[in-house]
Amino acid sequence: MDSQLQEILTLFHEHKITYWLDSGTLLGLMRDERLLENDMDLDIGIWSDEEEKLKDLLPLIKEEGYTIYSASYRGQVFKYNFIPHHHQYQRKVDINLFREAGRNAWCPMYYFIFTSNHEKSESRGRKASGTLRSVFRYCWVWLNKNISVRVAISSFPWRPFLNIGTWWIPAKFFKKVVYHGGLKAYIPLNWESYLEFRYGTWRNKTDNWVFYRDDGGIVDMEPSALIDQQEEF
Repeated sequence: MDSQLQEILTLFHEHKITYWLDSGTLLGLMRDERLLENDMDLDIGIWSDEEEKLKDLLPLIKEEGYTIYSASYRGQVFKYNFIPHHHQYQRKVDINLFREAGRNAWCPMYYFIFTSNHEKSESRGRKASGTLRSVFRYCWVWLNKNISVRVAISSFPWRPFLNIGTWWIPAKFFKKVVYHGGLKAYIPLNWESYLEFRYGTWRNKTDNWVFYRDDGGIVDMEPSALIDQQEEF
């Protein structure tokens, strides 16, 4: 087990926070028996009702040398990031808070809209827009690394520069978690089915993976619209 991850999970265990290893962290440890080399996040999932316990843990996380960043959507916190001060040597800890909607667990996801470096802008307006997006992205990264801050992704000034989608996962995968003695961590009980839902043929490594395009657990709709759509049926 990676020592950084184990230190974080030890604090989770001591504070009796119910969690599960998730996303690339779960995939790497279960498929390769190690963390993915190109994945710079430690992915942990929790239910939103565990947030108060997590808040009690935050002072200790700061003492361990992390800056804490959180993100909210329509007033609800859905993500905490622990950014290590020595980030070139350690991974960022990425904690997603899930809520239930019918038979699904949901959590917002987002990524920056920006023009790729190899694309040529055809107008001064597009160039200005691309520059402004780059400035906002730089500010976002700087804030994450240096200041404990909460960003409201559905509000100005961030909303115009973000694509917002939804982690939309059958809740059954997170309802039952089990302790894996070898990892000294909790994982979804039906982790193989969960990885298949997320990654398809997860036992085979895939090149050119793009999470918002290829992940089976992501829907390209905002949570509010997706939940409203479900309620209509």
